[in-house]
Amino acid sequence: MGHHKPRLIILVRHGESVSNKDKSVNQHMPNHLIPLTDNGWKQARRSGSELLQLLNVDDPQIVKDLAEKFAWEGDHRKPLKQDYRNVNKNLDSNIVFYTSPYRRTRETLRGMLDVLDEYNKRNCGVSARDNDGYQPSVKSRLAHWQCPEFPHGFYENTESRDLIASLNRTAAHKTYVHYRVKDEPRIREQDFGNFQELSSMRDVMSTRANYGHFFFRFPQGESAADVYDRCSSFQETLFRHFNQPDRKPRDVVVLVTHGIYLRVFLMKWFRWTYEEFEAFTNVPNGSLVVMELDTELDRYVLRTTLPKWC
Repeated sequence: MGHHKPRLIILVRHGESVSNKDKSVNQHMPNHLIPLTDNGWKQARRSGSELLQLLNVDDPQIVKDLAEKFAWEGDHRKPLKQDYRNVNKNLDSNIVFYTSPYRRTRETLRGMLDVLDEYNKRNCGVSARDNDGYQPSVKSRLAHWQCPEFPHGFYENTESRDLIASLNRTAAHKTYVHYRVKDEPRIREQDFGNFQELSSMRDVMSTRANYGHFFFRFPQGESAADVYDRCSSFQETLFRHFNQPDRKPRDVVVLVTHGIYLRVFLMKWFRWTYEEFEAFTNVPNGSLVVMELDTELDRYVLRTTLPKWC
């Protein structure tokens, strides 16, 4: 059953959002509708180029060119240290993205897919953007993701017969990076309550610091322990997908999520204690955290050094 496990599981924290810059927006804007800043969009595309550097693809020169294209002078962030060994050299042609349905995570994913789409365009001569591509949101309450043959909340970058025909003509000896996108509410942000009045939230955050981050439950919201419960459910879903022989194997799985959920996911996966969870702080916006399958051990190894509280 182990051969159905993806060689990489990558966790991505969304890019900088408006509320990361100004907490007062939480007083009047629903948390799930908060967008990225201009800087957050740049971080999203940089995250896409960093993801591309982790993949096994045909043309490393295109990867290098895109990394240079999506770097920018104002970026002073030091990337998290990745002890990435790349123990499996097979080309990656099938990636599954799970995204939190919040606007800032969907927009982060769109920025990342801009990079993958451009790689496919340069390498194979075909891009999903020629067929509209994944859209992070629409005006309708029932978001329709440009693919009528699939349920809402699902996108695939090879659903078009014309696109497949183009691939057969232009990319006979090239590997097209095929990806699927799935909305997954269970990987959403920790619920801090509804509209958050600024001064009262300062008091709540101070109380949480004294009480402990994992067990403290926000008024009208969740504790990190509550997030752990839905994280457990989601990981069980992943395990079922990995171990079903009739499912198409996934080379890489990417979760586009939030800072606290990312830490809770690692806590559950690697069986950390709550004290270990509280020792770590959120990774910076736009950061990638890499879990690599060690085929000899048949388990995942965390290849990223996480930041801790000072």
